[in-house]
Amino acid sequence: MKVYIDPKFIVQSDIKQMIDAFPMVEFVDTIDHFDIEVAMIPWANFITDENLSKLPNLKWIQLLSAGYDGTDFNLLKKHQIIYTNAKDIYHISIAEDVLTKILVLNRNYKIYLDNMKQGIWKPIRREPELYGSTVGILGTGSIGKEIAKRLKAFDTHIIGYRKSDRPETYFDEIVTDDEGLSYLLKTSDYVIVTLPLNDKTEYFLSKEKLSLMKSNALFINIARGKVVDQDALSELLKDKKIRGAGLDVTTPEPLPKDHELWSMPNVVITPHNSSSSNHLLSRLTELMTENLSNYLNHRELKFIVNE
Repeated sequence: MKVYIDPKFIVQSDIKQMIDAFPMVEFVDTIDHFDIEVAMIPWANFITDENLSKLPNLKWIQLLSAGYDGTDFNLLKKHQIIYTNAKDIYHISIAEDVLTKILVLNRNYKIYLDNMKQGIWKPIRREPELYGSTVGILGTGSIGKEIAKRLKAFDTHIIGYRKSDRPETYFDEIVTDDEGLSYLLKTSDYVIVTLPLNDKTEYFLSKEKLSLMKSNALFINIARGKVVDQDALSELLKDKKIRGAGLDVTTPEPLPKDHELWSMPNVVITPHNSSSSNHLLSRLTELMTENLSNYLNHRELKFIVNE
């Protein structure tokens, strides 16, 4: 059996680890093999009719990212391919990144770093605390839960927004409908977006919804840029209708050099890198190994997204 692993994403030492674990499998680094049965790929843009037509024996695609926006599910159905994602791989580092953005903005680190360059000793008084605040998290999957888990250490009250109203660990309240979302936006001192991008969530956070936020609230987006009306967000930040924003994702990416968000003092931007971690590749290799073992032994695969 042949397994394709994208060599640009997984390092050779980790591929060798899989070769040693599965001596009966032939691992290849190009798709120029018609008899490939499994493909392990970083991005959903691999899934095209052209690629899948070259691989008539392909049975399973392991996506190496958590988000699968842009996937052509009709194409997967046409070719009868199982599709799994990398859930529970990126949540720890992303949760730490969210905390970083909040603390950088709360503690005015952008100002202090500029002051360091000039040798200016100028304290800023009455900086906001996370302690005792209300946090609204849109999306309560593995990333949302990991964020909530860490924020609980600050004695925060956490409201989650999702489809189901069943209770969730680390969340004090769960809301599910438009009324609940309005309550979350109006009440929260920090609004954190972890929603997947799909037809229902594209530009979900409109100007109307963003305008419900408190003027002293922070907005954090580590989901996808297109979940938010970015122009509306920029306008609200400029007019100080929202205190600040921490953005790991934008529209487009990369964000143009002349975009006004870059120069806003109340905005922190990172280049879609919240998942960065020294443990990332080992966690991915562990998932790939476990799921390939499941596949070879006819057990259920983890994290199937197209059932």
